[in-house]
Amino acid sequence: MIVIAGNGPAAVSAVEAIRSVDKDVPIRIFSSEPFPAYAPNCMENVVREDISEEALFFKGGFEFYKKHNVEFIANTPIEEIDPVAKIIKTKNGDIHSYDKCLVAIGAYSFIPPIEGVDLEGVYSAKSLSDVYKIKKYLKTNEVKDIVIVGAGPIGVEDAQTLLHMGYKVHVVEIFDRILPRMLDHQMSYIYQQALEKEGIKFYTGHQVIAIQGKDGKVKSVLVKKLSNDHGFEINAQMVIMSVGVRPIINVVKNVEIHKENGKIVGGILTNEHQETSAKDLYAAGDICSSIDIWGNHRWIALFPAAVQEGYVAGFNMAGKKVINTGSVDYNAVKTKKVTAGSGGLFEDADKALSFEKDGVFFKIFIKNDMVYGYQFVGHKSPIKLNPKNRFLTPKHTSMGGIGLESSGVIMHHFMRTKRPLTQFDIESIKLGNLRALSNPAKDIPLWV
Repeated sequence: MIVIAGNGPAAVSAVEAIRSVDKDVPIRIFSSEPFPAYAPNCMENVVREDISEEALFFKGGFEFYKKHNVEFIANTPIEEIDPVAKIIKTKNGDIHSYDKCLVAIGAYSFIPPIEGVDLEGVYSAKSLSDVYKIKKYLKTNEVKDIVIVGAGPIGVEDAQTLLHMGYKVHVVEIFDRILPRMLDHQMSYIYQQALEKEGIKFYTGHQVIAIQGKDGKVKSVLVKKLSNDHGFEINAQMVIMSVGVRPIINVVKNVEIHKENGKIVGGILTNEHQETSAKDLYAAGDICSSIDIWGNHRWIALFPAAVQEGYVAGFNMAGKKVINTGSVDYNAVKTKKVTAGSGGLFEDADKALSFEKDGVFFKIFIKNDMVYGYQFVGHKSPIKLNPKNRFLTPKHTSMGGIGLESSGVIMHHFMRTKRPLTQFDIESIKLGNLRALSNPAKDIPLWV
């Protein structure tokens, strides 16, 4: 019996991998939610109501479990996983044994201990259940102003979505820039300017002191700048907390957790096979710290890494030895007119190469003469991808413009192959020939 705790991208990817090797081994999935697997990066589309069920439930809904002969147990949160006894305990008191188990229960929204977070109208926006609650509140209450706490990717996407739905949006970010883990100061400033022109009000370098209410509902948010103690109020009838997530590690007993200098810095540690320190217990997705492409353990709570780790775990659980070649943290923010994205690392890079082409700003970070990371900010429409570029699929070129799909393919080839940049590569990058350049004599530009 293979038991999978969780029902996100890592879990369903593991199912596909297992079934490609073993058609008969019993698989049981426990989900804390009532829904089939859904795309976690489409929450703003759900708020806008511009996504089909086929796209949201990206594996085919409940048919996925029938097709792969999986016993799906919904609305059943896991209370404890004991790898010594090889059992899992659910919150309703049931105990289930396993031969092998994949922990893929993900992460939870971190809610800071701010006065007023329990008021009606305060929500997080991580899960589909959260988003349905937000939609219902917007439809049944008079909401004009919304405060979003946190300017990470989810916060920024929600801000623009709500702005274009007709609400006045204020974003409070404790760091000195928006998207602080995705963009450096220069690229963040460029992106923030574009969003402010659309009408979003940002308060960077500020923190929320309290959420104030009336008759049990939100009425305003008290904010102060970090550099002084002067507080001010922002009128708000809704607050969305988007200050980050934390791995749900407290459920799993007797496993090694990612720590540095005695402090927890990530999730459950896994090796290159997605195995934990406990026998027959695997982990994938937001709950684990896996090995990145530079050979270091890192906690990467992003969709692409979860999918990759899920497949690796599934193959190994089914008896087919597969190695995770290393995860890359890459992400993109899907906003209406201007897009931003990044991959890899940048904070301790040796240097950066920058260029601008037709309204798109691109920056590539170099460390030890190799590509260490990249960032881009720019308009979606003024340039087109070159369909002759062999690193781009027809799907990529039909989307137009530069985005996560194109830059990810290109830069990840540099990072994964760990090929030092030549001067020819650098000159090509500056000209916009952003691809692997593995055969310079036949180089085809990315853009036309």
